[in-house]
Amino acid sequence: MRHHLITTAFLWVFLAATAAAAPQTRNVVLITLDGVRTQEMFGGLDEIIAAHSAIQPYSEIETIRSRFMGATPETRREALMPVMWKELVPRGVIFGNRDHGSVMRVENPHCFSAPGYTEMLTGAPRKEVTSNDIRRYPYITAPEVLARNLQLPFGAVAQIGSWDGFASAAASRDGRILTTGGFDALPPRLSTPAIDQLVALRKDVLGLWEEGSEDVLSFRIAEAYLGAQRPRFLWIGLGNSDDWAHADRYDRLLVYLNRADRLIGELWASIQSSEHYRDRTTLVVTTDHGRGIKGKDWSEHDCSIPGSEFIWALVLGPDTPAVGEASNTPELHQGQIAATLLQYFRIPSSALGPLARPALPDTLIETTAP
Repeated sequence: MRHHLITTAFLWVFLAATAAAAPQTRNVVLITLDGVRTQEMFGGLDEIIAAHSAIQPYSEIETIRSRFMGATPETRREALMPVMWKELVPRGVIFGNRDHGSVMRVENPHCFSAPGYTEMLTGAPRKEVTSNDIRRYPYITAPEVLARNLQLPFGAVAQIGSWDGFASAAASRDGRILTTGGFDALPPRLSTPAIDQLVALRKDVLGLWEEGSEDVLSFRIAEAYLGAQRPRFLWIGLGNSDDWAHADRYDRLLVYLNRADRLIGELWASIQSSEHYRDRTTLVVTTDHGRGIKGKDWSEHDCSIPGSEFIWALVLGPDTPAVGEASNTPELHQGQIAATLLQYFRIPSSALGPLARPALPDTLIETTAP
């Protein structure tokens, strides 16, 4: 009996010493910038596309070039997105710079939005998703898994974005989590007068295309929701980057990216100043697809256009090592975003089904309990 007690006690001490400690992360914010190429993310202003823009009579690229030019990719990207490269990337890890041996790509055969967001949130490409039609598909998403496994109340897992397609991609069924499309109001019990005013402005601000609302308004709505409702998970879907690109306005795209960088910096500063979120929140920023690489095709994207398959992802938070720019990684895929989101809640990728890809590497420090 005494020998049995000693053995049992030793086993419990061993398990306690080797068990992985729970992540510090309690909240996750996902921000997607639609159709932002790796060229701008890792190299800033692209002179190939700028030269194409310069021959267009309506372009202001010469003025814009003076703001974002630089002798090296590093100086150009810091000029374009200073918060990303000076403050966020050094504290986390960013994947997708092929010049550093980090390849990240979509696996779906389409390289446009609905297949991309579905792959991103369900963990794998889904063959039924072949168009950008606004509809839900019967595949559980990472936000739904999170709400179900943690038994969270409605509104604690939320999606707010500028396009109706974000709402349909966020969940396989209506009512499982809070989803809001490009012009939707929030449910009264989850809204505030300030949020209602921003929602009303969506219909008054004329966007480039009629299918989506202005990203700055969507961002401010999400920011206000974060402060008022304190969700455990929030997906902020931004789409105007893709709008400006499809309009062949490289000059406006660059200004947009610089503004988006500032807004993301403001949100991160707000998170870090909040007692509720500070040092308990992981931020993931990524895109759904790339675009063409030449002046004649950069404004478009599908998997027949080279470059459309390449994407990138930034992960930053209390459980992510400060790797900075990833290098010499195995080939990474869009479906790994879903498991990356869930890992901070100790939910395995298998919760998404047998096809789900594993989490991105080097995004979770595995510590041991003292």
